[in-house]
Amino acid sequence: MKNLAIGMERYRSIQAIAKAGLGSSPLCALFRYAKIKGVTLFFVFKHDTARFEFKYQKEPILERMRMYYKLHKERMCASNIFFTKIEAVVIAEPKVEEVKREPLVYGERSCGDFAIACTDPKLRMLFESIQQTIKNKPPQKLS
Repeated sequence: MKNLAIGMERYRSIQAIAKAGLGSSPLCALFRYAKIKGVTLFFVFKHDTARFEFKYQKEPILERMRMYYKLHKERMCASNIFFTKIEAVVIAEPKVEEVKREPLVYGERSCGDFAIACTDPKLRMLFESIQQTIKNKPPQKLS
């Protein structure tokens, strides 16, 4: 349980220094999370434009992070947070497109003029009822 608490505190500290580095820039809206691998702190963003913007604002981000580190040095050292480089990566969510399906409706093309060649009386009555249904329906426009 103690290891879990230490891991959660480390995660919170990493997120805090990353958010402090971003400050109130528009990158905050596209920020997902931060993660340390080796000696590099990775900022994970939702969109590729954030990665490009991050490159342009790298120095101001580093300055804000240095200031935050100075203020919270004990917490950072206790959480074993050390890094020398920062990078930005993008993990995009796949877009799920909802397809509206309209029911297929076909207009009747037959006008009921067909010959019934069936000799079975039950089937003949069935075909005649189908023929009458088609003849009695009003014509539909085909699209």
